[in-house]
Amino acid sequence: MALKFRLKGLAETFIEEIICPGCNARGNDDQHFATELTKVTFEGIIVVVQCRACGEIFVPVTQRMGILDPAALRSAVEKDHEDTGEPLLPNFNAVRLSAEKLNAQRKGSLQ
Repeated sequence: MALKFRLKGLAETFIEEIICPGCNARGNDDQHFATELTKVTFEGIIVVVQCRACGEIFVPVTQRMGILDPAALRSAVEKDHEDTGEPLLPNFNAVRLSAEKLNAQRKGSLQ
């Protein structure tokens, strides 16, 4: 069964299988991977995964993203940014770089 992420009426993302680049663990559910770091951007829901086996944080490149209502999604992302103060991550590359930074902090190679 694929992982499915949906914001009703705004966007959805599907991932058939996740492979950890750190330890090669495989799975398609939250038993092997945590997804709490997932971000919503102007490009849609971008899943950020943390491997439960080795702790690696990464953005699977195999995710299929879809936007149902671009204007409403943009408005929701901007409103969330204003309400929470969380950084605005506009696209896939920004989320990927954020995940790489978290991974570097986790490993102690970034200060």
